[in-house]
Amino acid sequence: MLSEEEKRKIIFALNQKIPNLKCPMCNHNKFSLTEGYFSNFIQDLKNISLGGPNIPTTAIICENCGFVSQHALGALKLLPQETKNEEDGK
Repeated sequence: MLSEEEKRKIIFALNQKIPNLKCPMCNHNKFSLTEGYFSNFIQDLKNISLGGPNIPTTAIICENCGFVSQHALGALKLLPQETKNEEDGK
């Protein structure tokens, strides 16, 4: 579950990047934040497995049609410093 502080940071970051957010499916403008994070693994189709390089994301859900929109934590500047360094290879 996300803490209230994590939720506040995510909502603030999304509002900064997308100030007039509307659902691309139904044009509605009310969203719910998921209660956790997603990890989308980057894989070769020939060698599908769990684990490895991934893109950590947060997601919002349109309250009208249910469309799910994922947003990369790195692009929102919400990754912990040690995670950023590992992904950058530094």
